Amino acid sequence: MEMSDNAASGTLRERAPRRAEAGRTTFKALLSLAFLAAVAFACVRVIPVYVNNYQLHDYIQTQTPFWLNQRATPEAIRNNILAKAQDLNLPVTADNVTLEVSSYRVSVTIDYVVPVNLIVYTLPLHFTPSSSNRSI
Repeated sequence: MEMSDNAASGTLRERAPRRAEAGRTTFKALLSLAFLAAVAFACVRVIPVYVNNYQLHDYIQTQTPFWLNQRATPEAIRNNILAKAQDLNLPVTADNVTLEVSSYRVSVTIDYVVPVNLIVYTLPLHFTPSSSNRSI
């Protein structure tokens, strides 16, 4: 059985997307790609700050027992913390570091904000790592 030209062209028209639908699909794909690119960009900017904060927190937790045993002065502890924060590119100042140092206890609290530039918005990330250790 042979198909006529009208029947054949009718089936082709049914299968081929309309111009408006094809454009809509392209726009959705571009919009999806733009969204994924924005999320990737934000992750590239934000994740390193969280990693650096984790490293600073880990540093003060591992050093607190040593500072207690060495009877380190508050100035020495503060200088060590500020040097580590500078190595990690964190905006920690001496005013951000709160210390409680005695012969039987060392407590460290750091309260700081890292502004992350996301081009259209500056995201302020607030961190408060702390550690405390007592002698037995």
